[in-house]
Amino acid sequence: MKMNEGNKKKLNRKAIVAAAAAVIVLAAIVLAMNYMENRPTGAAEGEESRELVNIGGFDCYKKQNVETYLLLGVDSVEGADTTETDSDSSIQCDTVILLVIDRADNTYATLHLDRDAMAVIDIPDEDGNKLGENNMQLALAYAYGDGKEESCELAETAVSRMLHDQRIDGYAALRMDSIGVINNLVGGVDVTVPDSFADGSGLVKGQRVHLTDKQAEAFVRGRKSVGDGSNENRMRRQQAYLDALYPQLINKIESSSSFVNDAVSRLDKYMVTDMTNSDFSRIAKAVSSNEKLKDIDIKYTRTINKSTGYAEVVYDQDSLDEAVIRLFYDPVEEWYFEDTE
Repeated sequence: MKMNEGNKKKLNRKAIVAAAAAVIVLAAIVLAMNYMENRPTGAAEGEESRELVNIGGFDCYKKQNVETYLLLGVDSVEGADTTETDSDSSIQCDTVILLVIDRADNTYATLHLDRDAMAVIDIPDEDGNKLGENNMQLALAYAYGDGKEESCELAETAVSRMLHDQRIDGYAALRMDSIGVINNLVGGVDVTVPDSFADGSGLVKGQRVHLTDKQAEAFVRGRKSVGDGSNENRMRRQQAYLDALYPQLINKIESSSSFVNDAVSRLDKYMVTDMTNSDFSRIAKAVSSNEKLKDIDIKYTRTINKSTGYAEVVYDQDSLDEAVIRLFYDPVEEWYFEDTE
């Protein structure tokens, strides 16, 4: 049976949404994915009409043309059985990336948050009603939900609260076991192996490797058996993979009209998002037109909790405040950014 034109258009829209969301979350490469060029922003002329707030002792004006999105890489506790689709407390958000788009300046920035960062997390009951709060690892926010929308919303609330209650306009979460699929879609990527792998993956420190699908998953997901076992090293490897993946993906999109449809058929089941079709429709234009700002690093201390044995990251409040100001505010004092360079 031939597919009519209406069904073809619906399939194409679905393909664009699912494929774009999946690649964005893992790769963070279409980092302006929800740049809605024609949406009213309500921006006011003149600083006197802008919201004035105090962040870390500094008076700042709230930026009016900023959109913020939460990108989650969802993984499971090592050794846990996560084959069930129902809520599973072993499922955590191991990769947490905040994408901030300034539409007035045509720029975007990414803020990588450590999965071990201590955050105030809402604890819901079985019906989703809030029972209370607890200070724990950010990655656990996802575990207290249903493994789907509720989990994403709990992570969204925790991240917003950490950043002085910044509004987050949308979320997209991708299961990390899709990495091999994405790697296969672009034909693999080239990386220099920065750590020693002890898992039999064939990845040797210092070697330049064209990653197989299995190696790509090990490269991005490996932690305890890789290098010093720290999450910092894993985050650096993830960024290296994203940087290598970006040109490969763009090349595929530009050279193959069937790439998106192929991607959706293989990635759709891995992704949860609250984005609409229109949110994803301007991805290609945003990627090509927006300038990426320098990544923001937040100072922190990492310790091991003696009672639990788990790592705990505590962000330096002054450093965290500076990151928030850079992303979301214009300081009243013009010297602020010069002083914090």
